[in-house]
Amino acid sequence: MDDSTRPMTAVHSVRRPGAIVAGVLSALTTGFVWLTCTLAAGATAAFAALVMGIRPCWTILVLALPLTLVLKMCGCLQARWAAAVAALAILLAGFYAACLVSVARIAAATGFPFGEAFRTGGVGLTLQVTMLGLDALAVLVYAAAAVVAAAFGTWLASSSCDRP
Repeated sequence: MDDSTRPMTAVHSVRRPGAIVAGVLSALTTGFVWLTCTLAAGATAAFAALVMGIRPCWTILVLALPLTLVLKMCGCLQARWAAAVAALAILLAGFYAACLVSVARIAAATGFPFGEAFRTGGVGLTLQVTMLGLDALAVLVYAAAAVVAAAFGTWLASSSCDRP
């Protein structure tokens, strides 16, 4: 007997409200965890870059694998979107690290404390100083970090699907 001729009942066409709320809360929690881990990696990269006196792109390249692993352990990497989520996390962490280093440079040049230097200069000055710090090599290193994170994230997501 063919089931396609039967009319759909309300049970088949409507999801329960509890399942919808649980799905929305799960998505919000995952997004919050992803953003928190990403910004923490960016802050760590900025601090390490300032302490070692190097550009933040190199520290982001080093943190690509650990950040991707943390995202997987937190449940932020699903098989379908693992590469995009990992690459986006690395790029956002790199942008945040570069902006933090820029604010530190502004603070050093003006003599203001870090927070006051950002409030005084604003987003515009921070972005201008950040853009001055970018060159072809830095862009290539950020792109390489994103590719490494995407490949590792895809591998982590696919290897977890193969397990029983």
